[in-house]
Amino acid sequence: MTISFLGGLAFAIAAIAIGIVSGSQIILFDGVYTFLGILLTWMASRVSRLVEAGPTERFPYGREALVPLIIGIEGVALLATCAYAIFNAIMTIVGGGSALPNNWGFAYAIASTFIPALVWWRLRRIARRSELVRAEALQWLAGAALGAAIFGAFTIARLLHGSSYAWLAPYVDPVMVIAACFIMVGPPAGMVRRTFVELIEGVPDEPLVDAADAAFVEVAEAFGLTDRHMRMTKIGRKFYVEIDFVVPITWTVAQSDDVRRMLFAKLATIPHDLWLTLEFTADRDLVA
Repeated sequence: MTISFLGGLAFAIAAIAIGIVSGSQIILFDGVYTFLGILLTWMASRVSRLVEAGPTERFPYGREALVPLIIGIEGVALLATCAYAIFNAIMTIVGGGSALPNNWGFAYAIASTFIPALVWWRLRRIARRSELVRAEALQWLAGAALGAAIFGAFTIARLLHGSSYAWLAPYVDPVMVIAACFIMVGPPAGMVRRTFVELIEGVPDEPLVDAADAAFVEVAEAFGLTDRHMRMTKIGRKFYVEIDFVVPITWTVAQSDDVRRMLFAKLATIPHDLWLTLEFTADRDLVA
């Protein structure tokens, strides 16, 4: 989070200043987008501390729901930024375009390609263990892609300016803003989708479901539990699994404990905090 925060702050200030001086909407958009990311990074760090504090008397199940919530807020804010940038770019096109990029613009385009790529490379290992860091890493990767696109667009604008298509050069910058918004809309849209699925307790992503289902089937077959039903959902790092088994009337508590031990062992490799609930009944009608 420290790398992301300090790097994002430096880039936001530089981009907004260069965007205003050079009159480039795409650089200004990149700066505002990055600055928004800084605010959300700060919010994410606060949420991370609350979540790591664990359950409390008031929140006996912890506060893991804050993780998808903050990611969803981040996604909505970034989508709103893209929508405003598209509107502003369209108005610029209608008004006759914008000024050609200067040397400051080219310098920023180069820096905003390589530095975000380096930050993403540093964060990607940590991102495997944290959804919040994964969201930050995704933003830096998108920033590197945008930087490369800005450099390419500026190069095209300079080439057009010295040709018979010079009249197109003023439109490169606003068109680039629109193209960048459509390219960058994927990650925040995915963040909003995942948040929605988690907060309404939907089924987790397929790899997680497959891993849990494989362990569930293996344990059920080992104990001859052919009549069974499983539900699962994920909120933040918490992975909730509820399994109902229909067992013979002679089933014992000791057998139930054996099933629990084996399931915990099989699911131990899943990189989430497992909340496993097992129910055993001899009445099929009691299984929802």
